[in-house]
Amino acid sequence: MNRNKKRYLMSGVAAAVIATFAIGGYAWYQTPSKAPAGPTVEIRRGSLTETAAASGKIEPDVQVEVKSRAAGQVIELLVKEGDHVEAGQLLVRLDPMDAERKLAETRVARDRVKADLGAAQASLAAADLERKNNEVSQQIAERSAELGLGSTDTARSAAHSTKVAGANMTLRRAQVTAAQAQLKQAELAVQDAETRVKEMQIYAPIAGTVLDVAVEKGTLVSSALTNVSGGSAVMTLADLSDLRIVGAIDEAQIGRVAPGQRVDIRVDAYGDRVFQGVVDRVSPLGKEVSSVVTFDVEIVVNDKKASLLRSGMSADVEIVTAEQKDVLLVPLLAVQSAGKRRFVRLTSGEERPIKTGATDGTHMVVIEGLSEGDDVLASAPVTGAPGPQQGQGQRGGQNPMRGMGMGMGSRGGR
Repeated sequence: MNRNKKRYLMSGVAAAVIATFAIGGYAWYQTPSKAPAGPTVEIRRGSLTETAAASGKIEPDVQVEVKSRAAGQVIELLVKEGDHVEAGQLLVRLDPMDAERKLAETRVARDRVKADLGAAQASLAAADLERKNNEVSQQIAERSAELGLGSTDTARSAAHSTKVAGANMTLRRAQVTAAQAQLKQAELAVQDAETRVKEMQIYAPIAGTVLDVAVEKGTLVSSALTNVSGGSAVMTLADLSDLRIVGAIDEAQIGRVAPGQRVDIRVDAYGDRVFQGVVDRVSPLGKEVSSVVTFDVEIVVNDKKASLLRSGMSADVEIVTAEQKDVLLVPLLAVQSAGKRRFVRLTSGEERPIKTGATDGTHMVVIEGLSEGDDVLASAPVTGAPGPQQGQGQRGGQNPMRGMGMGMGSRGGR
């Protein structure tokens, strides 16, 4: 009897233990998974800016290398680097001694030709008088021969003298014409010599700033007109009131770039300042370098403080290709994808499918699926090793940008 009681007691204890484990296991199985933990972010409205990035050098739109038309030695420099000059302002003087000597020689030659012309004209006048006199004498001799008052030989001699006077007249007229041509040539030589003297002074071809002075007092410069190498550069002038940047844009982004778009410009010299510009020209012809095709984009610097910039500075530019204001934004890291489907995780652990729009590389526009004020996980939750409970509605996060081929810039935000 005691043995049977003991057996019943042990069977009851075993049944109770089994029931306890069964109830506990069922309760454990029915308990919902704990919401994924991690930092959260509130969905808010803001502005998103799409950009196309490039780099280039700041250069003036008009830059002139000043050269001398005449060869000579520098005797005076009237400007220095950084000076602002007006068009036509005197910059450099060359030694004019040789040019002035040549001018004096040409003037003497011109005066000699003028004297020869005067003599030729006097001879022509004398020949004309002689011709007229011989014509009168011929008429008298011929009339006398007709009346029997003179011989026919006299009339024939008078006619011969008239012909000689006419030929002499033609010769003197030719001499005058030759002297006139020589005078014109001499005058041109004088004008050339006067020009050479003027070229001993070099003037500014444009209004602008002196960027570089390549000569010093005593430097010998060669002529840009007669030297096969193009002559000596004296200095460089530039109009710094119109600065430009030419940047290369990748072919994947060039379709979004157009004239008139706003540009943000940054230079190392002013790290905290953003200068403003505008796209002026987009090249229709691409350039291929190392199998990469780019297009030149010319940007005009229109910032009020553009005078702070210097020609030759390296610049990084961001062309604002599109702007969206008052849109819902979600951090790009919070967006997950599974195939073509995109979703975010709410703080409750719920997967919320969303429809997205443009991105700037940091944020993405939410078109459908979320409302302002919603809280989502700031990034995909980190899960441990797979267990029996895991995998129920849990998909690993993927990069939502994978396969999109979007070459966006890195600006925007809320």
